[in-house]
Amino acid sequence: MRKLATRYKVVEVVTPEGHTELVYADRPKSLAELLNNTVNKYGDQEGPISASARLSYKQFASSVSNVSSALYHKYGIRKGDRVALMLGNDLEFVISFFALARIGAIAVPLNTAYKGEELVFQVNDSGAVMLIMELEFHELIAEVRSEIKEVKHVFVTGGEPPDATLAFPELLKQEEYMPVDVKVDETDSVAIIYTSGTTGRPKGALLSHKAVIASAMNVAQLFGWRVGRDKMLNVVPLFHVTGLAMALVSPIYAGVPVVLIRRFKAADTLKVIEEERITTMTAVPTIFWLMLNVPEFDQYDLSSLRLLAAGGSASSEELLKRCTEKLPGVPLLPGYGLTEACAMTHTTTTLDEALSKIGSVGCPVPIIDAKVVDASGTELPPEESGELLLKGCQVIKEYWNNPQATRETIVDGWLHTGDVARITEEGYTYILDRIKDMINRGGENIYSIEVENVLYRNSKILEVAVVGVPDPVFGEQVKAVLVLKPGEQATPEEIQEFCRRYLADYKVPKYVEIRQALPRNPAGKIIKGELK
Repeated sequence: MRKLATRYKVVEVVTPEGHTELVYADRPKSLAELLNNTVNKYGDQEGPISASARLSYKQFASSVSNVSSALYHKYGIRKGDRVALMLGNDLEFVISFFALARIGAIAVPLNTAYKGEELVFQVNDSGAVMLIMELEFHELIAEVRSEIKEVKHVFVTGGEPPDATLAFPELLKQEEYMPVDVKVDETDSVAIIYTSGTTGRPKGALLSHKAVIASAMNVAQLFGWRVGRDKMLNVVPLFHVTGLAMALVSPIYAGVPVVLIRRFKAADTLKVIEEERITTMTAVPTIFWLMLNVPEFDQYDLSSLRLLAAGGSASSEELLKRCTEKLPGVPLLPGYGLTEACAMTHTTTTLDEALSKIGSVGCPVPIIDAKVVDASGTELPPEESGELLLKGCQVIKEYWNNPQATRETIVDGWLHTGDVARITEEGYTYILDRIKDMINRGGENIYSIEVENVLYRNSKILEVAVVGVPDPVFGEQVKAVLVLKPGEQATPEEIQEFCRRYLADYKVPKYVEIRQALPRNPAGKIIKGELK
């Protein structure tokens, strides 16, 4: 199997479970060590940046030290304790996450769009003993406070703390505590990231220090950051593994500044890129689509950009070509990853590669093994499609508090992704569909991504999602739900006729629905279940 080239030395180790896996030899063994390394090398350089403050890495580490000391000595947070974070993309999240990692506690980033039962489930399922939240979420928490009984303390950021809560700035104060001395191993857990939950209840993916650090090193290698030249933009929610590992921990590992955007708005993001002289960013393809289609796009100075990475859903040929046209010389590199493998596991590395292998997510990173299997688990030869399985130090060992889901998903160290894929003779991986999203029309398998890619060729279409809907004769029929670009008009019949130019008749959508927007979860992924 072909893998990406690496400038890091790769070695094979034996895990506590008895499996062998590949790791980077010269790696930090904890997030605390990662931050210490950065401070020692680049302490005076800019670190995390938000709309409210700019911190050097030395200042950031000092804040982390104060908060970890207060949590440990004053509030009794110990190794293995879970602390829920209901925070947006801001400095309080970054400081809290690294402070918890330093004392071996486990962060539970909560989806800030959740309410009521969804919120209660994640807090209670994780067994969180503390909650750090923004003031704007107080009413939501107050409504369910009696149901989250394990939570002993609630800290509030962004204003005067309401009754029965504490002010987060109190944790930042320099106190005369003894230093925190907790032994944290790289196999220890650092975060529980709940899966998107587009179907059923979310599952808590238990990420280790080793997995997050490996992911961060992959991204740093892909972007090729240089201190003094580069600056990363983080537009992805930090409760999502891409935002946390790829767009936050990775630039901190490399010692480059990371600019945090609380809420994505296309025009505002372009303004930040211009003002901050951003050089790199990673996001779902939709975010890039929306940015490229801002009417005033050409009025922004985006000359600082040099590399973009896309993942979370397929990058269409039209998106790649549009990016090449609008941002000449700035490659948009499609990749692939998932929460259970701590973000990026595959990526393309050059624009030529992305354009010559349209639809491919590239090759595995050096420390990930991948294979495609049939329904019986037998590995398939190149070019044949089946389920994609992954193995390596980024793969979770278990779902939190869910042994059944763990047994079903991780077998002999291999993660069953639930994605249909094929791997070419050259070693390039193509994600064809989610197993559950593949459409079976009268015995013919139709990959939704194939139909979506054709529809993206239509110059009137901004976004599209293809799903299967029940049919009494054929079992399922193809349905396309799309969003038109501003000012464009089209009829369902026109869209169907367009598809007939490129697709076999049975793949042409029987139903075409035009909407103002597609339903998405906070990670930016389309919720296809709501389109059927």
